[in-house]
Amino acid sequence: MISKVSILKINDSIFETVKKSIDLIGGINSYVKEGDIVLIKPNLAYPYPPPATTNPEVVESIAKLCVKAGAGQVNIGDSTSYSCKNILGYGLWSNADVIKRTKMDIAAKMSGARMIDFDMDTWKMIKIDDGIILKKAEIASSIMEADVVINVPVMKTHFETLVTLAIKNYHGIISDSYKIQFHKDDLNQKLVDIHKVVKTDLTVMDATLAMEGLGPRLGGTKKMDMIISGNDVVAIDAVATEIMGIEADRVETTRLAAAQGLGKMDLSEIKMYGLKIEDVREKFELPDVRISGIFPGITIIEGGPCIHCYGRARIFLEALKEVKNKHDISYLIVGTKPYNPDYSEVKGKVVFIGDCAIEHSTNLRNALGKRAICVDGCPPIPSVHREIDKLKGDK
Repeated sequence: MISKVSILKINDSIFETVKKSIDLIGGINSYVKEGDIVLIKPNLAYPYPPPATTNPEVVESIAKLCVKAGAGQVNIGDSTSYSCKNILGYGLWSNADVIKRTKMDIAAKMSGARMIDFDMDTWKMIKIDDGIILKKAEIASSIMEADVVINVPVMKTHFETLVTLAIKNYHGIISDSYKIQFHKDDLNQKLVDIHKVVKTDLTVMDATLAMEGLGPRLGGTKKMDMIISGNDVVAIDAVATEIMGIEADRVETTRLAAAQGLGKMDLSEIKMYGLKIEDVREKFELPDVRISGIFPGITIIEGGPCIHCYGRARIFLEALKEVKNKHDISYLIVGTKPYNPDYSEVKGKVVFIGDCAIEHSTNLRNALGKRAICVDGCPPIPSVHREIDKLKGDK
C-alpha cells in the first residue's frame, strides 16, 4: 500500500473541505462500498467543545459522505477518557454526558448515522498475538464488526504522550478496565498494540481548532483551519506532528508503530497531496507539567516523580486554583521517597499524589489524620478526579 496524506485549508465549508481532502487520496468510494457497515471513531474524551473533542461538523460531514457512498449502516462510537464513572461510581461524566454535551448525537441524527455509546454496547475480548504490552483486550464490538473503520482524531498535545493524534485516539475503543491498566511508561506500546488488531481504513484528522500546551484537556486553543486525511495512521501522525513543529520521531507512538511495521514515518516514503507541510507549519506550545513556583501559598515537595504523577499533580493544582484553595491545603507531596516536613510545621492539609508519595510518607500521613488527602494509584488516574469532585463539592 502506498501511504497517502492530504493537507487542505478550509476555504469553503467544512463539508466541502472534508470531501476534497478525501478525494485527493482516492475519494470516499474507494473506502466505502455499497452495503458496508461503517464505524466512525471521533475523540469524545471529555464533555467539552473542540479542541478537547472532535468537531461534530467534521464527523457529520464524513458520515454524510458514507451514506451517499451507499453504506448500509453508519455508526459513530466512542467511550470517554473518564467513563470510569460507570465502573467505579465516581467521576465528572459518563459517555452519555459527553455525547450530549459535545452535540455528537445531533451530528449523528443530521447525517443519518447511529450514535453508539460503547459502554452501553458490548465488548469483545480480542487476543493480540504479537502484542508486546497488551496480549489481549476488551475492544468495542462495533469497531471489530465494522466493514470500514474511519478514525477522526483531533490535533492536540498531550502531557504523557507529547501528542494525541490518530494512534492515541484508539484508547477510547477499549473498556475502562483496560484503559486503567498499562497507563505508565508502557502506555505508548499499549496504544501501538491495539492497532495490531484493529484496522483503520481511513483517517480524517480534525485540525480546525487544535490544542497546544497542557493537553489533552487543559491546553490552549490554536486555530489551524485544516483537514488532514490519510490511509495510514502512522503516516498521518508523522505529518501532523511535523505540522505542529515537532519532529515525527520524537513521538514514541509514531516511532514504535513504524518500527513494528504498522505504517510509514519517513516523510520521503509518504505521498503528499494538497498543501506542503512547510506551508502550514506552526510552532505548538508543548505540555508544561511544572508544579513548583506556580501556585502561591502551596509548598510543593518533589521526590523525583514520573511524568504521569507530575501531570496529575498539575491537574489537581489547576482545580485547586479554580476553587481558590478554600480547603486550606498548604502542602503537595509527590514522587519517590520525598522529603517529609516535620508534623509540627504543617498548617492546614497536605495532598499526597500517587502511591510512591503515599507509601513513603506513612508516619506523616498518620500524624495528620484527616488533614491528609491521598490521591492513590500508579498513576492516580481516577483518584485525582475523585478528589477534585470533593474539592468542588460535587461528591
